[in-house]
Amino acid sequence: MNRWLLAAVLLAGAACDTRREAVAPLRNVDPALTATLATTAATARVVVIVNYDETATTSDAMSAAIMNVGSGVIQFNNLDLVAALATPAEIGAIAALPAVQGVYANKALGYSAMLHESVATIRADAVQASGITGKGVGIAILDSGIDGLYNPDLHYPDKTVQNIKVLVNLTDLFTFKGSLNKPAKAAKLFVENLPNSETSVGHGTHVAGIAAGLGTASGGYYTGVAPGAKLVGIGTGDVLFIFWALAGFDYILDHQRDYNIKVVNNSWGTSGPFDPKDPINKASKKVHDKGITVVFAAGNDGPDQNTLNPYSVAPWVIGVAAGCKTVPDPTISKIHCADQTGQNRDAVLADFSSRGIPGDPLYHPDVTAPGVHIVSTRASTGTVLNVSDANHDLNLTSTCAISAANAPYYTCASGTSMATPHVVGVVALMQEAAGGGLSPDKVAQVLTQTARPLPEFGLWEVGAGYVDALAAVNAVRR
Repeated sequence: MNRWLLAAVLLAGAACDTRREAVAPLRNVDPALTATLATTAATARVVVIVNYDETATTSDAMSAAIMNVGSGVIQFNNLDLVAALATPAEIGAIAALPAVQGVYANKALGYSAMLHESVATIRADAVQASGITGKGVGIAILDSGIDGLYNPDLHYPDKTVQNIKVLVNLTDLFTFKGSLNKPAKAAKLFVENLPNSETSVGHGTHVAGIAAGLGTASGGYYTGVAPGAKLVGIGTGDVLFIFWALAGFDYILDHQRDYNIKVVNNSWGTSGPFDPKDPINKASKKVHDKGITVVFAAGNDGPDQNTLNPYSVAPWVIGVAAGCKTVPDPTISKIHCADQTGQNRDAVLADFSSRGIPGDPLYHPDVTAPGVHIVSTRASTGTVLNVSDANHDLNLTSTCAISAANAPYYTCASGTSMATPHVVGVVALMQEAAGGGLSPDKVAQVLTQTARPLPEFGLWEVGAGYVDALAAVNAVRR
């Protein structure tokens, strides 16, 4: 059974499925919300996400019902979800409303954390040499932001064509019963047209450079996978919460045609089982259904089994595992790809890359892409991407082979966060080659069918194999 068919079974609640934890009940009980409420005072209000049955009610009707309970609301333009600001007692009342399928905590999500070699590893350099660069294709980077002011590789507004950042003080934006104002719309809660939406970690800036950086600051040496593509930076804050991720998806759908957005990069996630009714999964399905390819990092919790980012498990997205470079590599990425099984397999799969479940038709990555010692664009903050990457940033010459001349504009990191934008860039190349008409399902089919097989590894570890940009582009070229 393929992942799409299995998803239909899960969404129908089929009793024959043996992985019961992967099936969402009619009314979901979110463990994260249960834990939050256990330590929340009776009079305190918390942000929650309400998932409702769109065949039984509307956003306006659900918002009115939530406000009647006494809670505040924010609506989404394109997603069948409502955000609420509510006390514990009100949350219980909301959960009991007709058509409500689940109430979820607005929990913090984690960013899953060298182009010259990695672009060659996936043969994207050969695609660029043929004249295909992703020209005209819009790539949305849903992340910490993009520094299009400091870094010429991502310059705003010609390379990064739109750059937005979330508004602060979210709790001040909810609409309560009796207000003369209509409920706020999540997609409108951004500041637009910012040269720099990256204010802290530099994660989104690094990711954006992998997908589509121009390589200007390095004389072309650190050019991204699809340098002809245009970037849309969606800065969801220095800490990514579920609400802002949903608002980002809502913004993408509002502006899909404005920027010809064909693919969205999601180098972030969480842990736990796959729940098809989780708000993020519901949103990514809507984005997919509107013709945008959704790509998620598989996670950095390997090498144990059943450690995948559950958002990458959804059958309508492309989940990406992290591998090492397979061309001559001065960054010595293979130090992180020693075989963990004792079988002396090739040093291809990163030791940290999350794994699925052997034999399970759902729990596996789709493809593998370079994710170790990746050199890409540095933000003006100059900070390392996370604590685990401090050794990279403090030893740029010895660890990542970055010259002193390039160090001001480039830094080095490892993670499935870095593998994901490689695939996103390939999607942009494919769309240009095909004239822009590829559906997300066709993109996924071609990427998996043309991936370079890794016969020593299982589907649950590497998916279909190592992504091959040249083979994928040739398969769809007009």
